[in-house]
Amino acid sequence: MSFAITGPHAAPGAPVRECGGAGEGAPEGAGGYDALVLSADAGLALLRRPGVQTGPVAFDGESGCVQLLVPEGSAEELPGLLEWLEWGGIELGLAGRTAYDPREAAVWLRPPGPGREADRIDLVRLVSAAATECHRARLRSTARKSRDQPLAFS
Repeated sequence: MSFAITGPHAAPGAPVRECGGAGEGAPEGAGGYDALVLSADAGLALLRRPGVQTGPVAFDGESGCVQLLVPEGSAEELPGLLEWLEWGGIELGLAGRTAYDPREAAVWLRPPGPGREADRIDLVRLVSAAATECHRARLRSTARKSRDQPLAFS
């Protein structure tokens, strides 16, 4: 099964709008989560990667962002992890969001449930894979734009 998700994407360097909306299937008494926020292109590519374990994953079509639930405190670790993984200084479009409430999810791509606990993921592997997919999405976007631009000759 394949599907396309379209929607506005944030400009490079622009703050990511928070995804909102009432979600179904959110855990009772939700709280204690952060989220990794990335574009739909990068997020969907990440979900298709074999071997990448995620917790619950939400999508908001209005803002075009995918949010991967991670344990509380992970958003604060994101800049240091990216630096350690040698992604520091590269604009990826990958952000951390603190105090994410899963009841805000607009659409669940991977709903909460057994085997998808956010606190059981390997944060380093997830951030590494997310950074790679964000970079690939930016490269694809740049390649599409350059094909549409005529060459200039001097």
